[in-house]
Amino acid sequence: MKLVKEIHLKNGLTVSIFNHNHRYFGDYHRVKVEITCEVPIMEKYFATRAECADAISSLGRSVCFKRSVEQMGVSTDELEPCLERIIDNFINHSLSYLASNEFPRKLIQKELANSTRKARGTYPG
Repeated sequence: MKLVKEIHLKNGLTVSIFNHNHRYFGDYHRVKVEITCEVPIMEKYFATRAECADAISSLGRSVCFKRSVEQMGVSTDELEPCLERIIDNFINHSLSYLASNEFPRKLIQKELANSTRKARGTYPG
């Protein structure tokens, strides 16, 4: 795993992009890019301090956005261009979502809902 790029967003978060490339046969590689963004749980995302404390108790001090993108069968001479395409595609199509001021609150609320469903046994994943 190699850190390829860090992007500091206006909302105070940092997106980290990791390269997990792996040669699996001859000149064929699996290009895998992992995109992460750690979101600290902060009081400003909740109506009350008690709600924030409950979230920290349930989820810990932060939640992590994580996405992986893979492409199989990439030849050695195409590794860098493929990696750049994947990163550019994420930046062009998804980065604005993570950069929004609403993203941290929405991610935390989603993780809280998932945690509640898991606790009840109604979460499929």
